[in-house]
Amino acid sequence: MNVDAGMAIKEIKAGEAGIYRALMLRGYSEHPDAFTSTFEERATKPIEWWARRLQDPTSLTLGAFDANDALIGTLRLEQFQRLRERHKINLAAMYVMRDFAGRGIGRKLIDEALISCRKLGGIEMVNLTVTSDNLAALRLYGKVGFQEFGREKRAVKGNAMYLDKLYMWRPVSADYVAPI
Repeated sequence: MNVDAGMAIKEIKAGEAGIYRALMLRGYSEHPDAFTSTFEERATKPIEWWARRLQDPTSLTLGAFDANDALIGTLRLEQFQRLRERHKINLAAMYVMRDFAGRGIGRKLIDEALISCRKLGGIEMVNLTVTSDNLAALRLYGKVGFQEFGREKRAVKGNAMYLDKLYMWRPVSADYVAPI
């Protein structure tokens, strides 16, 4: 792991909706198959929509900021709302800029997300979905202990082809040892 010196992981606030929007639109554009939403869908959303997402009390959006305080990566945690599912949280909208890939930033984001889940209390597990052809994400998720528990065939359709979605999970506990 080669996390950049001076990089910080912190919550993205509603006042930073503009930089969050710009980063996510870049992600949708550079990696269209990695997201269920499209660039075209999200580009039409006003800045207020992005700010509301960042203010949602049932979610937390973390950002990786470089030494110059530029937003270079993000992920979003969304707590399940049904009473019998509140022990779960969903990890979504994860993206690290291509120029910063392979430096351990994604792992640092996930590590901080797990710490945040433990601080919330009552969260026992983190779920996520990932497209089956997103090999870099699959490697990262495997390294941090996520395990596949299902596959939705032909879940996402784009450019005359279908992609499967893999469903993954891991416990939140700090003493969890990932299977090899």
